[in-house]
Amino acid sequence: MDKVWLAVCAIFLLCLSFRTMDLGTGLTTDEILWIDRAPSFIEAILSHQWDQTYKVPHPGVVTMWLSGISIKIFDGSGFPEKLSFARAPTVMVTSLSIILIFYFIRVLFNTKIALLSATLISLDPFLLAHSRLIHLDAMLTTFMLLCLLSLMSFLKKPRKEFLIMTGIFLGLAILTKMPAIFLLAFMPFVVFFLSNDTMAKSFNYVIFIIILAAMTFFLFWPAMWVSPIDTLMKMAFDQQSGLDIVVKNPHGSGFFLGRIDDGSHGPLFYPVSFLMMETPITLLFLPIFLVMFIKKLFKNGLDYVNKNLIVLCLYIILFAAQMILSLKAFPRYILPVFPVVDIIVAIGMYCFFRVHINKKSVFYLLMSGIILVHLVLIIPISPYFLSYTNPVIFGGPSNAPNMILMGWGEGNDLAANYLNQKPDAQNLTVAVDYYGFDQYFIGKTTSLNESVDFIGGVDYIVFYISALQRNWSMAAWDYYKTKEPEMAIELNGIDYCYIYKTSKQ
Repeated sequence: MDKVWLAVCAIFLLCLSFRTMDLGTGLTTDEILWIDRAPSFIEAILSHQWDQTYKVPHPGVVTMWLSGISIKIFDGSGFPEKLSFARAPTVMVTSLSIILIFYFIRVLFNTKIALLSATLISLDPFLLAHSRLIHLDAMLTTFMLLCLLSLMSFLKKPRKEFLIMTGIFLGLAILTKMPAIFLLAFMPFVVFFLSNDTMAKSFNYVIFIIILAAMTFFLFWPAMWVSPIDTLMKMAFDQQSGLDIVVKNPHGSGFFLGRIDDGSHGPLFYPVSFLMMETPITLLFLPIFLVMFIKKLFKNGLDYVNKNLIVLCLYIILFAAQMILSLKAFPRYILPVFPVVDIIVAIGMYCFFRVHINKKSVFYLLMSGIILVHLVLIIPISPYFLSYTNPVIFGGPSNAPNMILMGWGEGNDLAANYLNQKPDAQNLTVAVDYYGFDQYFIGKTTSLNESVDFIGGVDYIVFYISALQRNWSMAAWDYYKTKEPEMAIELNGIDYCYIYKTSKQ
């Protein structure tokens, strides 16, 4: 085997090892829903109730296919095992995609840029965190990236299989999550901008991609077989069923820059989130890439390499702009830009070290340095990678709770495991103000009310960071915050859970 492919296999195994680490830990809020939806989707198929495969307008079909089959076959003996099997397909798809990503980037640029890109994408903390969940954003990111890279590869090296893959990946991306429709507008631009063929031939490429994407969309979603118009109408207008969890709380559902809001946050949210979720390496080499790119653009004009770089940059800018216009805003919604940023950072690294990088020893030293920096960032927070924030921006992790909403349920499993060690834990009653605790606790769990006059009915109270940031349990927290908690669950230097023992009346 080519030594290069041995290196790719090593990157894949490194990627896979972190994604599979303690996979049954840290249940997040939305995963609770997908663990129910996925097997229900498969049951509808097995019973030939095709219309029942419409669950939400996201539509999440790829996730439900893969995780639903996994849950049905490997249910597990307990909840952590079930969660592991539910998450496994996302892990495998995002890990295996590294091999294809390397191949496409090698076609577009060169082997060294491809290896640098694959390494950065594999160990990107934000992408790593979401690649471990039974959810949509990592899958969406993967299929969108593969769609873009396969198309760009086709336009450089016209091979039919590249064009076929582009259409299939586009269909899978839209089947995964609706923001992928961005590609329906972006793909034609890429074709006409990069193609050296005639306008008519380029137009035929676009039509072929769209037809193949539509066929993929239709083939893999049984609801489309029996009621295609109704299904599409639901996707377009059934926004209420698309809400994962509606929290009716007078204090608001969002938090940004120290203020509670309605969750839309405003235009600064994604730039701030991007800086907080990126790595120091990215923040160092992204400006270097931009300076070098601008100089190269003035020097060489719109040569083929510069055109490819423009496509990558526009993908980042335009997709982020689409998300800024959305009514809902979470950092994970711009996850698709992160691997593309990793690619242009890899190009920046290559150009910066180009004078010396042709020496194998220098290149391997650079690769080792990238891996080492990322390991320093992610090993201390393993397997709770969702707690990652950039250590050199906005005051680092300690200031993160003052900037954005922290915590999606991860850490509540640790609070449950702590209380499971108590004598007669199965007879304890615990009040909680957030999700992800009940599935791990062997006793009884109840919701924390706004007041404290019910305390005689519970043994412990667990307060969660993102609930506290939004004042969901203000009265109870005002009563307890001056007291010393029995235990605080810390992730990445941040207290995620506070555990208080009550005095039964």
